[in-house]
Amino acid sequence: MMQTRKFFRAKHIPRSTLRRLRVIPSYFFLVWRWSMWLYALVVIVFTHPSYIDTNTVKYGSMAALLLVITFIETLIVTLYAPVLQILFPRLLAGSMRRTREQGQLRNQQADEEGETELLPPFAQTRNHYWNTAIYGMDVIICGLVMYYSGPFSNPPFGLGSPFYRYGMSTVFAAAAAFRYQGGLLAALGYDLFALLGLFVHAPGATNYAPNAVDIVGSLVDTPIVAILVAYLSNLLENYARSKRQERENARTQAALVHIGEALLQSSGDRQELLQRSIKSIQRGRFDRLTIALIDLSRDEEHAIRVPLYLAPMLTCQETALPSSQLPDDSTQLIQKVLQTKQKLLTFESIGSENRGIARLYLLLRKDDHVQLVLGAESLRMTPFTMQHEKFLTIAGTQLLVALDNIRLAEQTVQLAADAERGRIAREIHDGIAQLTYMLSLQAETCEAQAQRIIEASEEDAELIAPLAERLGKMVTISKQALWETRNYMFSLKPLMSGTTTLTQMLSNQLREFEAISDIPTQLHIEGSNDMYDASRLHTRRYAQIGTTFFRIVQEALTNAYKHAEATRLDVTIRYQPRSIEVDICDNGCGFPILPMQDAQQAHAELHILSGHGIGGMYERATELGGHFEILPQPGGGTIVRAGIPF
Repeated sequence: MMQTRKFFRAKHIPRSTLRRLRVIPSYFFLVWRWSMWLYALVVIVFTHPSYIDTNTVKYGSMAALLLVITFIETLIVTLYAPVLQILFPRLLAGSMRRTREQGQLRNQQADEEGETELLPPFAQTRNHYWNTAIYGMDVIICGLVMYYSGPFSNPPFGLGSPFYRYGMSTVFAAAAAFRYQGGLLAALGYDLFALLGLFVHAPGATNYAPNAVDIVGSLVDTPIVAILVAYLSNLLENYARSKRQERENARTQAALVHIGEALLQSSGDRQELLQRSIKSIQRGRFDRLTIALIDLSRDEEHAIRVPLYLAPMLTCQETALPSSQLPDDSTQLIQKVLQTKQKLLTFESIGSENRGIARLYLLLRKDDHVQLVLGAESLRMTPFTMQHEKFLTIAGTQLLVALDNIRLAEQTVQLAADAERGRIAREIHDGIAQLTYMLSLQAETCEAQAQRIIEASEEDAELIAPLAERLGKMVTISKQALWETRNYMFSLKPLMSGTTTLTQMLSNQLREFEAISDIPTQLHIEGSNDMYDASRLHTRRYAQIGTTFFRIVQEALTNAYKHAEATRLDVTIRYQPRSIEVDICDNGCGFPILPMQDAQQAHAELHILSGHGIGGMYERATELGGHFEILPQPGGGTIVRAGIPF
């Protein structure tokens, strides 16, 4: 017996249906209407009015007509009642199938949201006036039935009618659907038909002397029923609302726990974090969920000046429905909310169906910058509510905290690495660089001493000449070693800090190169960095550009010193409104000129010809959206040119 009961509940009446039936007043209405119709049938069949003996045939035909009318009306109301659609979803077919599907979709939406829906006695439409007309028509039909059936008993109006209690069910329906206002209006309309029967008797009525008991009894019952039903409906609605809020809170807490677990299980990779969290956030609540991370980690300050929707985005998406049911235009919607900087809450109806696509796109900010966009879409009967917005806001905030933790962890690692690199750079400066410099000075001193011996004594010239030549090579090698050591030291420590400008940094670099290599160098400046706002000169973008140009100039000077046999170097800085360019020109033996039209092919050929040096310069420039090329000088030599937008 217990197994049969469980099978019946699990297969035929879902738990959510039973939950809604506990608080739905509509089946009370159906029980009342059918019971009172049977009561009227019994009264008409088994009670014969002795005072209308001459009109028995007329009495029978009118009674039969009213019974047929009320039976058809009750049957129609029953078939369209929401409670019947819940209990027997397969009972309806044909023209009523769409109404059934809409009811199922509404029930499914209520299940997904954990709601306990108080369904009214009659099926509802999305048109409020049409709903009012349905309940008004029911009042008119029940009032007319009561009016024409008044002469069947005494008094010939109101409570004397066998359909009086049947007609009171229309007041029940209006009070359950529209509460006090609707119930009292329906009661007033129903009482008007009772008064009509009092003053204008229906056909077949006999003489009647009005009395206060009959009049009060016919007019007071329906308002009392309206007030009681409206009060009970309000109690049920409050109970349903509290249960709905309780389930929603529990569901939200469970979802947030799953989101927290997903965030804890994620590593330091942003993509993995988004993939894990998107499934936990969706979790049956939304048909499609999109997370767009506005990646400002590369250049947070520079992104403030450009339109925010142009910032690089990292997007993840989870979809439960095919694209034919839910078109994918999330990218355009994300761009729209980023441009307007306002949340997007829309509901788009699908054809003539009583459902549509609900969309909700939220912007999550940190330090007045949009860093995350959460987009949710579902096929629903109604738009998203504040509960959905609140849930997405809480989940998105948790995700932002996790992303910020990843950023802080990366910054901590970077700071530790910078500190270690600075320590190594100091060790190189105080150790190897100083020793190499002393070795270079000693070699130069020995070479000069050997040259003086050669000039002073011709006898010793032949013996000292080879030594002087070797000492000269030692001087060159020591200077190259010192330059390489200095390059390593500058590669480790930060280049631009405080108020150091690009011009000052490159000027110091060329001055040091000239002192070590003995190759004359000169810095040319076209324009000035004064054309830029002071705020731009203190951004991370400017520091990145300065570091990139320093590395490119460093590599170009090294190549010219080692391989080009140059005797002069000129470096030109061009400050332009939207970019900065640097040219490194030498008068050496030149370099095989490569066609730069195809960037990938040129990069591959540069890598083959020069190892990682020129290829590294190319990559540094293109990483910041710039260009890099090698050009011949008209009088011989090479021009290395790099430009970066700013």
